[in-house]
Order: sequence, then C-alpha cells, then structure tokens
Amino acid sequence: MMNCAAQPKVSDSVTISTVALKRILTAAEQKKVLDGQVVILNDRINLLQAIIDKQGEKDSVTVESYEQQLKVMREERTIFQDQIKTFEKLLRREKRKRMLTGAAGLISTGIVIYLATK
Repeated sequence: MMNCAAQPKVSDSVTISTVALKRILTAAEQKKVLDGQVVILNDRINLLQAIIDKQGEKDSVTVESYEQQLKVMREERTIFQDQIKTFEKLLRREKRKRMLTGAAGLISTGIVIYLATK
C-alpha cells in the first residue's frame, strides 16, 4: 500500500490480536491457579497420610475412608498437573507463533521496502 506521499506504508506485524492476548493471559492465570491447587492438594495428601499412619489399625473404617479420600486427591492432582502441562504447551505455542509472525513481518517489510526502492 502507498500513502499519499508515495512511500510504502509499513505495518507492525508484531502486534498481537486482543483475542490471542486474552488467551495467553487466561492460560497463564489458570496455570497459576492450578499450581496453587496442586500445592494445596499435596498438603492435604500429606495430612491425610499422617492421619492414616496415626490411626493405624485402631479404626479400619476410618482408615479406609481416609485412604479413599487420599486416592481421590491424588487423582485430582494428576488431572491438575496434566492441565498445567497443557497450558504450558499453549503458552509455548503462542510465544512461538508470535515470534514467527514478528520475523515474517520483519522479512516481508524488508522485501516491500526493497521492491519499492527498485
């Protein structure tokens, strides 16, 4: 495109769309929340394991109940850790896409300037 002074109009291709930026920020915030939940679950797992060890064979029903809760919490932790990995992949993909888009914009701008000066 040419502006009124017959100079090539340079566009900034490094700019991220607001939708992509919102996706990146949401993934980063969700990762922080999931990390916090994993820490909380680890603390609760350790607490329940201590209770189970303390109860020993005193009350087998209570121990079984705690062991079931422990199993559920470990499954939740696994799910949260999988989600964290997914969000990390999304963040890496967005960063890579942004870098490649910026490089492509820079190269295409150079080509346009070169062709316009010929």
